[in-house]
Amino acid sequence: MIPAAGLTEHFPMAIASNLQYNRHMNLSFRPQNIPPEERPIQVILASQSIGRKTLLDKLGIIFRTLITHVDEEAIMGKDPYKTIKARAQAKAQEVVKNPRLYNLPAEGRVLIIAADSMAVLGITAFGRTHDKEETKIQLKSLMGKTHVFATAVTIVFFNNGTVKKTWESLTKTKVTMKKMMPAELEAYVNRYDFSRFAAGYSINEAPWDFIRKIDGSYTNVIGLPFEVLLPILRKLEIVK
Repeated sequence: MIPAAGLTEHFPMAIASNLQYNRHMNLSFRPQNIPPEERPIQVILASQSIGRKTLLDKLGIIFRTLITHVDEEAIMGKDPYKTIKARAQAKAQEVVKNPRLYNLPAEGRVLIIAADSMAVLGITAFGRTHDKEETKIQLKSLMGKTHVFATAVTIVFFNNGTVKKTWESLTKTKVTMKKMMPAELEAYVNRYDFSRFAAGYSINEAPWDFIRKIDGSYTNVIGLPFEVLLPILRKLEIVK
């Protein structure tokens, strides 16, 4: 083994060349202890919705999902719009009030995104179904009519363990559904598990032509209106 002190004697050209290279490159390394205010904002989607996750994926941002312990079905009122707003608020607050349970950092910035959706026809609200039979009943009620698909969103900006800003919104989109033949409806519910979606349908999951018209936000019907979300993400410089 060659002693470190003797390296220049055995490899003078290599050492000299390397030193000259380093001087020209002027290499510097950022320390690991980055201040919390300079760390990237951690984005959390407080939802198990596949549609909402897909939408965030399309934005190309880094985020993680979590499932809250909120019992959505226990939050039910006469007004469906107030109900979904209360559910979205409850999901966000559940995360905020239990930072350790949901693994929120004690320092740094966090953006929590919570939402809830429902289809509304007149005074009747259509949420997630429990089985295929219930899905067929809901879809039969909506077929051949125009209903409102509503999504309530609560977004909380959390910094160093403190809530700095909260945004709340309710977005409504008119959706017209065609009538399906019994065999077509049967094939539809047998092919997909629509118990995961409000009103038993998803416009981005199945290649079906049962939706005749959408008047308003398309991403709202998927479960997360970009018209609400993107201005906030741009303001916080999460997306450009």
